[in-house]
Amino acid sequence: MKQSNHKKETRQRRVFILGAGVSASAGIAVARDILRTSIVQLAESSDSEKADRVHKLLTYLYPGFEEELRNYPNIEDFLNLLEMAQKFNTEEFIESKVWSEKRLDEVKLITVKAVTEYIWERMRDKDRQRNVDEFVRLAMKPCDTIITFNWDLIIERSLENYPKNPAFEYTYSRKRKSKAFSLLKPHGSIDWFKKSVVKNLDPSADTLHLDKELCVFPYFSRAPSPKLLDAVPVIVPPVAAKEFEFAFLKKTWRGVYRAVSDATELYIIGYSLPKEDQFARLVLRRALRYNIIKSERGTKEPLRLTVVNPDDAVSVTFSRLVPKDNPSPAFYQATLEDYVNWLRESA
Repeated sequence: MKQSNHKKETRQRRVFILGAGVSASAGIAVARDILRTSIVQLAESSDSEKADRVHKLLTYLYPGFEEELRNYPNIEDFLNLLEMAQKFNTEEFIESKVWSEKRLDEVKLITVKAVTEYIWERMRDKDRQRNVDEFVRLAMKPCDTIITFNWDLIIERSLENYPKNPAFEYTYSRKRKSKAFSLLKPHGSIDWFKKSVVKNLDPSADTLHLDKELCVFPYFSRAPSPKLLDAVPVIVPPVAAKEFEFAFLKKTWRGVYRAVSDATELYIIGYSLPKEDQFARLVLRRALRYNIIKSERGTKEPLRLTVVNPDDAVSVTFSRLVPKDNPSPAFYQATLEDYVNWLRESA
């Protein structure tokens, strides 16, 4: 092998990729259940008419759907179908007179808002996230990078409970010198909003600025201002065809690519690389490939990959991303709760 002229980096870079399995340990439904749980909650509220509109579209897209049976689809599949229905709803393709693009967009917003309200409701009970708190305390260290595909704030709360309360930043930098955690949320967050929306509804709102367009505005700070409760957060459904309206989300995805390609230790917890999210699959595949190339060039330490998931099929998914002559990922067929117990016993 040709010797590289580049200086080998000796710094250890630990990256954690977290999926729905982490939030599930805090009582938040996973992708196959969260649509059902959220829309049933909406149907039982004073906004039941909105749930009816979602049910009508579900019946249109899924002829076998029955509200009484509660056989709701996986939310990722539903949002992908909805996205495709919008994209091809033209005279040139398969225009629908019944489901116009406007009607489809209304149902999409209703669905996203219902899921958001469900997540906030589940997060009211802070006792639910004890397992995540302990996982963060036992497994993570300041300066680690955390990539979460979840919309909730479970990880933010756990970082706030971390010993000595180190800061966290919503960006990734290869040259960062602080001890802060780097927290990347490529699918957005239920407390991210357009600045223009927040300021128009409440000019006195105290927010954390992400960039010129977006800000962080916590739900419980919004409660005194009822108008803000109706604001739709900036979240990106896990669909195949992503369109990024905001520069900050583009920057976040660049951070994801760089963090994974730089990693010397990569932990994938409760994340299955879902086929519906083709963009994420592409970014992570390319980042892992570049990581391995840099190791082969001798410019970084070889990657150590650990996967934790109760589904043994996930082991095969990630093994295929690593060349045959590289060490296979260490796979733990376990829930987060079981993995935390193991960490506790091993400490």
